[in-house]
Amino acid sequence: MNKLQVKVETFLWGKPPSDPKERKLLLKLDLVILSYVCLSYFSNYLDRANLANAYTTGMKEDLNFQGNDYTYAGSMFTAGYVIGQWPSALILSSGRISPRFWFPFCMVAWGLCTLGTAWAKTPHQVWGIRFTQALFEASTFSGTHYILGSWYKDYELGKRSAVFATAAQMGTLFSGIMQGGIISNLDGKNGLEGWQFLFIIDFAITIPIAIYGFLMFPGTPHTTKAFWLTEEEREMCLRRLPHTEHVKMTPKTLGKSIKKMLSDWRWYLFTALFTVSATSFEKVGVYTEFNLWLKSAGYTKQQISYYPSIFTAMAILSTYILTLISDQTRNRFIINPIMYLAVFISSVMLLNWNHLNKGAHFFAYIIGGLGYAGQASNFAWANEMCRDDDVLRSITLFSMNRNLWYQIVAWPVVEAPKFRNGQIATLVTGAASVAIAVAIVFCSRKYPPALPSAEIVEIDGKLTDVTHNTHTTSNASNHGEGEGDIESKDVENLHGAISTVKHV
Repeated sequence: MNKLQVKVETFLWGKPPSDPKERKLLLKLDLVILSYVCLSYFSNYLDRANLANAYTTGMKEDLNFQGNDYTYAGSMFTAGYVIGQWPSALILSSGRISPRFWFPFCMVAWGLCTLGTAWAKTPHQVWGIRFTQALFEASTFSGTHYILGSWYKDYELGKRSAVFATAAQMGTLFSGIMQGGIISNLDGKNGLEGWQFLFIIDFAITIPIAIYGFLMFPGTPHTTKAFWLTEEEREMCLRRLPHTEHVKMTPKTLGKSIKKMLSDWRWYLFTALFTVSATSFEKVGVYTEFNLWLKSAGYTKQQISYYPSIFTAMAILSTYILTLISDQTRNRFIINPIMYLAVFISSVMLLNWNHLNKGAHFFAYIIGGLGYAGQASNFAWANEMCRDDDVLRSITLFSMNRNLWYQIVAWPVVEAPKFRNGQIATLVTGAASVAIAVAIVFCSRKYPPALPSAEIVEIDGKLTDVTHNTHTTSNASNHGEGEGDIESKDVENLHGAISTVKHV
């Protein structure tokens, strides 16, 4: 590769390995792991977005939703999601059930729930289905971040986390476009409404992805038996990453990890960070305020399906660009005030509802798309800072992925489309999330965790066994000053650099 190619690839995708073996390995991992987790999350978010699209294109009237029935459906999903997170966190970090089996199993389960929604007859049935569906969907988002942290180095992690996170927005984008096409071409066919076809087609998309995951997904580096990795590559996967002890979970090891977690600032602050920030920064998508405004403003079903795609495209583009900024500046914190600025503008504009024309409404909702960048940068931040303990890392990542349960109070659908209380709550929780990010920066400097280093690193374009070099060069130094001493100091400095780099 020439220098320009290297610079372009480094900027867009991270520094490519100079060692051809590691480069080949990384390409394999990207082609299989990223393809599956992105397709899985695409399906996951397609399921979620479909309820909003179905509700605003006929489901509300057909199932006789009244008052806050739709809000309760969202709250039941949140309840199932919160409950479902903990079992998945423990299963993935236990070393007893491979993600290769767990992820596809959960996909099939939520796909069946999605299919069942097409034949729901009452809002109460929708509530029950959404609760059950969320139990299984809870495995995907944080579980994937855990898996990415298990396979990729810190400087490889940010952009890949961004690609994964944007898969959710692709699901939302596709859902709107798909529903618009269904309304135009399938509504009323074979006695089914357009919104019913939405869930049926979603199920048909989900099952093949689950089969692909069962056949190809490698699990984790410690347990993988993937046929497409050679024995040498499997060993390289383990040794190129920071070394952590990996044992099958027992009550004793679990108790030790939980005790460590409860006495460590990382679990408290990272959990608080995304819990609060997702509640505020993702308001436009989470509470479907754009869709509900379009419906109240008298737009057609097709327009209600298509127009929010502009917001989704903004979320996709801004997530990747802001992650590039985070990687280039080696600063995960900076994304949080940028996201807050975007939703601050959005909420302040919408609080001045009577002074907005239609164009201003569109702008206020679309700029909210910048609030989704934290799905990549903040989870990459937590992944990097918790590498010393797999259970701590898993539980922290899963604990982060929950919203404040205040939708019924601040965002009840009966207050649509203005959601005055919701906009005020966004301003408060957004400021709080930035303050939490500041606290993480402070603690990471004041109380830095003892992060492990890799066994093999790239030196002068070649993979080098650092532990072996440290041993041999220290022996050389016993025989006098010279080249061996210089080498030993280089390796020592390298160890120091690996263990002290923090993305803050």
